[in-house]
Amino acid sequence: MACITVKELLMQSRATKFTVWIAGLILTPVIIYWLFADMLIKSVLEAQLTQAHGAEVNIGGFEHSLFPVEVEVTEIGFTDPAQPQNNQLVVGRLAGDVELMPLLSDQLIMNQVDLLDVAFNQPRPAPGKVLRQPEGQSFDELLSEAKEALPTVDELLERSPLKTTAAVEDARTTYNTYAAELKTDYQALPDKSRLEYYKAEIQKLRDTDFKNPAEVVKAKAAFDELKQQIRTDKEKITTFRAKASEARTAMSGTLKTLKAAPAQDYELLKGVYAGDQAALSQLTEAVFGDKAAQYNRYLFSAFDLLVPLLKGGEAPQAEEQPGTPLQVLVRQANLSVNWQDTLLTGDWKNITNQHSVFGNPTTFILNAAAQGAQKFATQGQFFMDSDGLDASQTWQIAGLLLDSVSLSDNPRLDASIKQALLAASGSLKITDNMLDGSGTVDLTKLTMAATGSDSLTNAIASLLDSLQQLDMTMNIGGTLSAPNFGFSSDLDRQLANAALSSLSTSQQDKLNELNNKLQDMVGSQDDNLASELGNISTWMSATQRDEAALQELLQATFKNAVEQHKDKLLNKLFDKLDGR
Repeated sequence: MACITVKELLMQSRATKFTVWIAGLILTPVIIYWLFADMLIKSVLEAQLTQAHGAEVNIGGFEHSLFPVEVEVTEIGFTDPAQPQNNQLVVGRLAGDVELMPLLSDQLIMNQVDLLDVAFNQPRPAPGKVLRQPEGQSFDELLSEAKEALPTVDELLERSPLKTTAAVEDARTTYNTYAAELKTDYQALPDKSRLEYYKAEIQKLRDTDFKNPAEVVKAKAAFDELKQQIRTDKEKITTFRAKASEARTAMSGTLKTLKAAPAQDYELLKGVYAGDQAALSQLTEAVFGDKAAQYNRYLFSAFDLLVPLLKGGEAPQAEEQPGTPLQVLVRQANLSVNWQDTLLTGDWKNITNQHSVFGNPTTFILNAAAQGAQKFATQGQFFMDSDGLDASQTWQIAGLLLDSVSLSDNPRLDASIKQALLAASGSLKITDNMLDGSGTVDLTKLTMAATGSDSLTNAIASLLDSLQQLDMTMNIGGTLSAPNFGFSSDLDRQLANAALSSLSTSQQDKLNELNNKLQDMVGSQDDNLASELGNISTWMSATQRDEAALQELLQATFKNAVEQHKDKLLNKLFDKLDGR
């Protein structure tokens, strides 16, 4: 009996151990999953987002559940490739549900996603790693570029697309087209002796006393021949006058263009000798453009950040990966953004990386709660396919308070906005990744502080200090990854004039040399055209008189002479019939 008990105990012990082993085999991966799954998914997600974004992406926390399938990601920071010490975008919390069955078909479908506490341009605890520099130059680089050495006047004229050069060539062509031929044609016209001959012959017919009808017939034949000669000469004069009129019109227009070209080229080139090109060319953009572009750049960060992530980045692949890429669809997303101390809320619909599969464009609306005169509203949509991104967006901003905003860190010019109200509006269209947009940026109740370090920048600083408002126009071009912002206003002209008034003696000498050489370029052609126009005026006046004289001979003389003698013959005939 005791022996049986020992065997039973032994079997029970083995069964227990087996059960423990089975439980261990089952529970160990489960425990490992629950202990490390979030950490592993977080690590993989950071790596994938970093690769797609082109700069380091950090995730503060990641949690998920299987029943129901939900995820929550917190503190997502996207490094700004242009300024690695800042995050271009920070998402405080991303949470949503996931449909389980579509995952089996390589589709990630989320019905509802919350994107909360989104912020732009936030400092990082340490600079982030940058995998790919953004295309194109930054605005700081564009605005700080200036030629280290000024070209000579001859070098500047040689490499510049001058209107003067084109005008001189056009003047030479016009002159050669008409001048020689007109002179030859004029010399072939009937001269004064020819006109006197016609008058004398007609007067001879008028003074002849016709004795019989045969003499009248002979006189008429002579006059018909004379009339044909007169008509031929008159046609020559008419043809010449038409050609001369055409030449006068062409030469007058060419001469006008020729006279204006040097002044236009001078206005274009004089900025080179007035100082830094960045300070004289597109001065509104140089002073205000960097900061204005930064504010407007945030308006379509949705395109700039979301589109590369949905496309999967631009990193080169060593070899093709088998299988179909995961198709993502977020049907509804709630968004909250902290921007300039203002809370913005909005709705996104149909966020996907496969618009051609799911069929609808991604749409978004973003608004700020009304706070007095403040207003922020933007809306748009986009659609990605194999040709690129097609999108549209409009925006309106009003009542945005700017306080102590630095505009220029150029060592020669320190400029900042002490206070201003900003209003902006515009629209943007993207076709196959190419940007085409325009808008306005208005600053009112403007107070600025500016100081210069030399006569040029002091003149600019003085004008900036006097500004109380500024209305700028904005143009957007380039590509999504390398947008180009252009800003202009009447300030360009004001600042350029202020800068040019501060030229040094050597710079003014070069400007004088430039102006003189431009004027010399047109000198001979100007004289040729002016002289030829004088000749044409003389010829037109002379031929007008000759043409009128010939016309008078054709119409009046034959009628007065021949008809008079015809009446005499008829009277004689009637006398004979009456028996007189």
